[in-house]
Amino acid sequence: MDIILELGGNPARVYRVLELARQYPDAKIVVSSESSPDHIVGLLRGSGINDDRFILDFKAWDTVTNFTKTVKLICSFKPKKLYVVTDKFHMRRSIAIATAVYFLRGITINAEPYLGSEPHPPESDELVRYDRGRSWLWRLTGWLQYIKSIKDQRIPGIEADERRAKEAGYPVNG
Repeated sequence: MDIILELGGNPARVYRVLELARQYPDAKIVVSSESSPDHIVGLLRGSGINDDRFILDFKAWDTVTNFTKTVKLICSFKPKKLYVVTDKFHMRRSIAIATAVYFLRGITINAEPYLGSEPHPPESDELVRYDRGRSWLWRLTGWLQYIKSIKDQRIPGIEADERRAKEAGYPVNG
């Protein structure tokens, strides 16, 4: 089994997820902290994707935690490949993080950019290095370095989205 991981932040990325879901009909879909669960679930279900094929996860508040907070769930499926879906401008940093988080786990990481948000300037080398370092620190020590103000700002909205998704009966992790 393979996994398609959609990183939250741009609900339009689900269109790339749908393309991959058709291409890899046995792949499980994990949506990490997307801010519009009704939209995502509506598109998945409307495209004929059954609830047992996807799961929503609301534990992440930034790109590093999109990976560190879903790794246990994803590894539980024992996938061979992980298809990472995010915007093209965001892909270099996302793959740097995924490489650290999935190092020596036997999972091949595949970049699957959503191109609809282009043109957008690429993320800075400094940001890529910073999050790569945070990811390796987490992978080697288990300690997650994060900016508290960002977590504090984003968690209330994420928790509200999770509550709404659970109340609606969507497949939610945890």
